[in-house]
Amino acid sequence: MTIKKILLLLLIILCVQKSNAQTLEGTSGLFFVPSAEIQADKQVNVGASFVNRSLVSFGGFVKDAYTPYITMSYLPFAEFGVKVTRLINHKSYGQGIGDRTFSIRVRFIDEKEIVPAILVGLHDVLTVFGGTEAIHNNALYIVASKNYKTGWKALDNIMLNGGYGSDILDAANYNFVGVFGGVLFRFYSIFELMTEYDGKYTNSGIRLKLFNHISLIAGALRLKHFSGGLSFNFIL
Repeated sequence: MTIKKILLLLLIILCVQKSNAQTLEGTSGLFFVPSAEIQADKQVNVGASFVNRSLVSFGGFVKDAYTPYITMSYLPFAEFGVKVTRLINHKSYGQGIGDRTFSIRVRFIDEKEIVPAILVGLHDVLTVFGGTEAIHNNALYIVASKNYKTGWKALDNIMLNGGYGSDILDAANYNFVGVFGGVLFRFYSIFELMTEYDGKYTNSGIRLKLFNHISLIAGALRLKHFSGGLSFNFIL
């Protein structure tokens, strides 16, 4: 057995075999767009992302940001999260803690042999209470996801993902308005390639899942602006 094959075998042994990974936003999904997958029951995911300014409506799209977040699942069908957006190299004192985004996602149809999983999500929950100017990351959407096993050793799974988002709630900025979707290719259950359309632009990314608890993500927003992050998960 060659050194290359030995290293690959060790990597597979050490890495998680099945886990739903986080987007730049901290929710389960592809690179940026959400999916209908949900974390395991009582799983907590803690992470942070570097996000290019092209996605940072807080601050007027002029500063890059880092976004620490925590996401928790409750029962097999609900996922809750909070994310804080803090601008990098921000000179004024008006940033405070940063822009806080609370999200809730509920899956009401589980994935079956033919039927895809279907989920409804609301990001920036405070939207329903008004305060339009302070709402920078609103998203209200329905999304469906379906996994297909290939039977191949390397490319073991393909996930198709598609949804529709609305701007019906008043907010300063919106994500995932109109039709969005993407496709994810999973290799050896640990390495993922993703390409997606977020309702405005096409993005692409890669994800590596390690040691049952760690997930690394990196990619290009609009196929040209680097963004990425690191997350750690555990079960309560």
